[in-house]
Amino acid sequence: MKKRKKAYVTHLTLLFLLILLSGINFAYAQGKIKGRVIDDKKTGIPYSSVALWNADGTALVKGAITTLEGRFTVDTKPGEYTIILSNMGFIKSTKKVVLTADKDLELGDIMLNADIQNLQEVKIVGSKPFIQQKTDRIILNVGESVLAAGNDAYSIIGMAPSVQMSNGNISMEGKSNVLIILDGKKIPNATLSNILSAIPGDQIDRIELITNPSSRYDASASGGVIEIFTKRSKKLGWTANTGGNLTQGYRFGGGANAGLRIGAPKLDFTLNGSYNKRGHIERGYDNRVLFQGVNRVGNFNQTIDISDGAAADGSINASLNYYINKKNTIGADYTFVKVHMYGKGDVDALISQPNNFSKVNTFNNLDLKVDFANYDVFYKLDLDTLGSNLLLTANYTNYISNQNQQFNQDKFNNGATTPDVSLFRNKASSNYDIYTTSLDYTQNLNSALKLESGLKYTYTTNSSRQNPANFVNNQWQETGGVFNNLGYKEQIPAAYLNLNYELGKFNFQAGLRGEFTQYSVVMGLDSNYFNLFPNVRADYKVNKNYTTSLAYAKTINRPSYDDLIPYELYIDNYTLTRGNALLRPEYQHAFTWSNLYKKYSLRFGYTQTEDAIMSTILYDQNTLKFIKTKANFLKNHLVSASFGFPVKFAKWWNSNNRLSGYYQNIRFPDPVANANIMIRAKYYFTISSNHTFKISPTVSGELSASYESPTISGLYNYEGYSNVTAGIRKKIFKNQGFIKFDVSDIFYKNNQLLSTNIVPLITETIHRVDTRRARIAFGYNFGKIGNDRRIQTNGNSDELGRLKL
Repeated sequence: MKKRKKAYVTHLTLLFLLILLSGINFAYAQGKIKGRVIDDKKTGIPYSSVALWNADGTALVKGAITTLEGRFTVDTKPGEYTIILSNMGFIKSTKKVVLTADKDLELGDIMLNADIQNLQEVKIVGSKPFIQQKTDRIILNVGESVLAAGNDAYSIIGMAPSVQMSNGNISMEGKSNVLIILDGKKIPNATLSNILSAIPGDQIDRIELITNPSSRYDASASGGVIEIFTKRSKKLGWTANTGGNLTQGYRFGGGANAGLRIGAPKLDFTLNGSYNKRGHIERGYDNRVLFQGVNRVGNFNQTIDISDGAAADGSINASLNYYINKKNTIGADYTFVKVHMYGKGDVDALISQPNNFSKVNTFNNLDLKVDFANYDVFYKLDLDTLGSNLLLTANYTNYISNQNQQFNQDKFNNGATTPDVSLFRNKASSNYDIYTTSLDYTQNLNSALKLESGLKYTYTTNSSRQNPANFVNNQWQETGGVFNNLGYKEQIPAAYLNLNYELGKFNFQAGLRGEFTQYSVVMGLDSNYFNLFPNVRADYKVNKNYTTSLAYAKTINRPSYDDLIPYELYIDNYTLTRGNALLRPEYQHAFTWSNLYKKYSLRFGYTQTEDAIMSTILYDQNTLKFIKTKANFLKNHLVSASFGFPVKFAKWWNSNNRLSGYYQNIRFPDPVANANIMIRAKYYFTISSNHTFKISPTVSGELSASYESPTISGLYNYEGYSNVTAGIRKKIFKNQGFIKFDVSDIFYKNNQLLSTNIVPLITETIHRVDTRRARIAFGYNFGKIGNDRRIQTNGNSDELGRLKL
């Protein structure tokens, strides 16, 4: 073990030395180009953009930002250049300049004429397409979407191309373990749908779906990255928005949100808040075949009607950046989300076995509360005018979950008229503390060569408790046991180095990330391991319309925290979930070939996963309980192909479409005879289509439709499902306000039927929730704006995903 630890230290030391070497910059004989940018009153214009191009304007050489007095200095080699000066609210100025070797070039005062219309009240004068396709990512410009207003982040992601959702789990291009980042901070995976549902679509600027993340992202982004960017204080001036919505499905709901963004020369500030409450239902059935060994001995048929329920959530997001000077910036971010979900209703079961027939009527009462708080501070140092910088981030996240369940059961055996009455409750609580610090260094050696490197350290602790109790002799009696004191500790030091080099028509990106993991689980494993994760991508621009790209990445998927903690959460009297403290991480090798021709994309992929973490079921034949858990399967092979294509039906009607096909092959031990290896294989496909309609200058519509054919995951078979959502929006108050109407899941097909067909696990189940809803939304925007400015951090963007928020 000592030799292994020495080897880990050696690996990390070598990687750290590489990072230090990446910071070496060579000195060249250079001169200076100086000047001052002023307005028509001869006042210096701060934070103006200074772009130095080569003589013919085909390649950017260097860039700079003016000081508070409007002054700038650009260091460069002697030669002929084109300099472009610009700022929001002014008409840009272009000049040809010549820098000689014997002295600096002083340009003096350069006046920018005001562009009057840019500094008027906030008006929408143009729009981006809702979907933009690039070689390594898809960009959703949510701020331009009709369906986003009054909606939430979870529903918007569900409408995105290449994204699939099954029972609250998100996958992208057929791969799970998607890293979801909100403004640079990773969202925990535990109750993911609740947290994303608390983020209003009105506050989202864009969402990026990254299929080939670089080594700068944590190695656990094996399923890709979904980055959510909220509307922030990007510009000088101020803007504000307010909005609300009313929804009606089986149950009524509504919500409100507001945001304020202030950008001053020395600081910017953003504050967003929201509150939503909606009725909740859950109706469906669970049918199972009962076995003793491999022999069928009966049937289990259960109906579910949780008709009295609701979900309420509120969120606050604040950000403050202070610009000490043109090179130094400090800032802080705060995010808080509070979720409360409850449900009451009847769960009735008929159980038939040899010589025994039972009718079980149970009243279920569930109450779940989740608090998520994220604190982040950062310091950024701009090192030169090419964009080289140093970013230091410190982060603390606290996640608290409390779930209370109570089951009042009446059991009638063999036609009896008097039931056996029992009362059972289960309390489960969990508290996570995650501390993260990171140092990221970016060096642009020239316009073609960029180096990124960084260090990161994460420390995670968890304390969990489960307190089941039976009501006996008019009092609650806790059963105690091993679940009263559970927990988890983990620390991960990491380092990465990433190179991006552009040579003519080629663009080459290569990265290496090293991570040393130490963890311990109560009632589970204590372990440590070191891994290196290479990541390479090569792009070739065949011509101005066509680019092709090859990529390879090795990644890791560590078990999510709640999948490791071995406490039990009851779904009903005969179904529960349990963590598996013996879970090991899975490793993926992913190969992709991407092609982009104009706006058409064609992508092929192959992913091999070892020790694949997948869903399985444990069957207790004595109590008839099904225990849903996770286990390490042997291997999972996934082959994929996808084609994205836009269609312009008319000047006022545009669409973006995506067709994807998959082949999955899963190998795992036989649930009855572990020595036998079973193979499950399946071909399936997905289709998504988004249509935008420009009916008039102030009226627009949008329709989003998707379908996924039957597929498999772990032991489960998933039946096909679809979702069609449509809406129309009218701009009012000189385009500063809007009113919108939409209907989600119009045909009520966005609920999946699950089944298993492996003895002794023969099941069929569907739980329908309130997905078909009509919504009226309204909003108003106002303020005055200037030029762009914003800092983005991503300190703990890996750890939060393992919480499954």
